[in-house]
Amino acid sequence: MQLSPYTPGRVAREIPGREAQLQEIGGMLALPALHGLFSGRIRVDIGPRGVGKTSLLRKVRQDALTIGLSPIYVTAGNGPLSAVIADEARSQIQRWGIPGGPGDWLDRLSFTLGVPGVASVTAQASPHSPLPQATRAFRELIERTASTAREQGHKGVAVLVDELQDADDEGLKTVAYAWQELQDSKTPAVFLAAGLSHTPDVVTEAVTSAERFAFRPMRDLQDHEVREALTDPASALGVRWETRVLQDVVAATCGYPYAVQLWGDAMWSAAGSPDSGGVLGAGAFDAARASVDQDMNSLHRARWSKTKGRERELLTAMAQLGGIDVARSEIARALHVATSALGPARQSLLDKGIIQIAGHGLLSFTAPGFAEYVLALE
Repeated sequence: MQLSPYTPGRVAREIPGREAQLQEIGGMLALPALHGLFSGRIRVDIGPRGVGKTSLLRKVRQDALTIGLSPIYVTAGNGPLSAVIADEARSQIQRWGIPGGPGDWLDRLSFTLGVPGVASVTAQASPHSPLPQATRAFRELIERTASTAREQGHKGVAVLVDELQDADDEGLKTVAYAWQELQDSKTPAVFLAAGLSHTPDVVTEAVTSAERFAFRPMRDLQDHEVREALTDPASALGVRWETRVLQDVVAATCGYPYAVQLWGDAMWSAAGSPDSGGVLGAGAFDAARASVDQDMNSLHRARWSKTKGRERELLTAMAQLGGIDVARSEIARALHVATSALGPARQSLLDKGIIQIAGHGLLSFTAPGFAEYVLALE
């Protein structure tokens, strides 16, 4: 018996189908790591939950370490974004164990940016410093952290932020303006982030210079990428897939990365956790399908339970209209309301990751099978 190589609900060890994105990101990492240059745009990979954004960012973190950068990895939403980044930078510097400590400059900048627990008078500080002061402090934080990283044998720093859609407006402004002011510097630094599909709306609402952000959508996997995601982990353990069963599973996943991992894990379990030389075949398919259906139903139920009132009305209308590339005008017509009346419910559902923007004026469910789940509730 061998442990399953598939990772539903956990950060995937491999991320097939993202080679083009990783190549582009690798070019950004190379600017500070190989050329000592500042990477001017903030790249944000966006997509629905379950599409592999966190796995991508974790892989980027490993790639950054491999080429000599010191990664500062945080999740937005745990406080003002600039303070969260400053707090992690502070922890990073302290882990380096610099003789004499990291210096008064870090305490001063941390205090200005509102890092909890810095100096005895922190409690008296306002939650947000005036924007110009905070911008200068964050700019200096990046400059001096990168300089300190180089003194410790690193090539520079890579700031990595997950769940960017949860960042506060002031924090986004501070980061964006500071990054803009660093454009002409020689600071070896790069900023990469990930967020839900509506993250561009969040950033644009908060920051006038949103052109500094490069948004890159993460799509579902194509069939050949799903096959790779299923067969490669099994092959590494000496296990093969029956061709017909593999085709059926590829079709059943709809290219949704979370479903791919669910199917792989369920097939592995139903096949008895095969040893090298084993086969994932037809005998395991029905049991695997029952397991995946149960897990996907739990996912849909959990998402539905987070909604109420007008949100549920909007979701039901979307489901009745197909759930994919549904025009807001059609939803409004089905609910007998003006399109503008959908705004609060639409935004809440975007924030919860249940729906995503599929194009201008278009919405789609983020998980396959959710439309069928909603219709079955009627």
